[in-house]
Amino acid sequence: MKETYTALREFGAAFLGPALTVYARAVEKEAPGKLPVCLAREGWLLHQLLTHLYDEGLIHLDRAPIYLKVSRTLLFRAMLGEAATWDIALKMEFEGTVLELLMKRFGLQMHEAFASMPPEVLGFKLSLPEQADEVREWLTPHAERLKQQVASTREAAYGYFQDQGLTQEEIVPLMLDVGYSGSIQKLCTRFVQRDTAGLYFVATKPGKQSLGDQVATMKGVFREGVAWKEDYTLLERSLLLECMMTAPHGQVVDIRQSQDGDYLFFYGREASSQRYYQDLEAVLEGAREAVTEALRNKVTYSVEEVEALYEVFATRRGAIPQAVWHLFTADDDITGNGMVNPLQIFGI
Repeated sequence: MKETYTALREFGAAFLGPALTVYARAVEKEAPGKLPVCLAREGWLLHQLLTHLYDEGLIHLDRAPIYLKVSRTLLFRAMLGEAATWDIALKMEFEGTVLELLMKRFGLQMHEAFASMPPEVLGFKLSLPEQADEVREWLTPHAERLKQQVASTREAAYGYFQDQGLTQEEIVPLMLDVGYSGSIQKLCTRFVQRDTAGLYFVATKPGKQSLGDQVATMKGVFREGVAWKEDYTLLERSLLLECMMTAPHGQVVDIRQSQDGDYLFFYGREASSQRYYQDLEAVLEGAREAVTEALRNKVTYSVEEVEALYEVFATRRGAIPQAVWHLFTADDDITGNGMVNPLQIFGI
């Protein structure tokens, strides 16, 4: 058991430590005057790490980082029925029926979907993004009924964002995540009607993007402007990172506010990293200690060094120890793919 624990910690230090060291320094550089907001499941580790470094005086931030328990599914649900939501929601790949799309991407329960749309429309098969315009035509006539189904979610989500300080006009939220297209940031920008900044490992579309009257600005730490299928490993095999940088809970799919003001979160399925979180915690502990020691001792890594190291882990089967294999699954329901395992490329 002790050998397994050591292997998990050492893997975390080697696999995540250098990249997180570079990223933490980039956050410090980008954060003056902003509120660091660690997003979604990957933000769990970022929040723990940045809070620790901030408390230890190893990085300077004007404001302590916050963790925003959010997901694309939650935001899609909260904003369901709004015309602007289709611009983001229907550009992502999906194969299935309208019912499956509403349940897996927008977080509707089956009875909510049938209460909002005719059964014959729910049975239509679709392929996104190719049929985005057609699907929009199917959904738009039912927009008001869809809005009514998610009214409680929308109200609770806005209250939660408000309580977290994201609606304060004098503060610019700095959204922190692995990446890559900034869809959660763009949805947040629309939802709270605030300009936002975003800092990612890789930004496929960096720069300013107008979202109505608001602007979302995105930057990438390791690479900017690279597209999928351009053989950039840190992007193409980013799921390896996402499996390790995850929270102990599944994907957030809904939120409610209780009468006493507390927020109640509802989650999707757990991946293996959640079921065996005590093992993943050892990986994350190794990563945190590696970053702490690097900053304390002023150790630096170049972008090229991080990319080369990731290339080794992502392309050579023997580089990822067997003690970690069981942690590499991820919930990809939002695309209709269910649970996926990035180690399948190695035949594991």
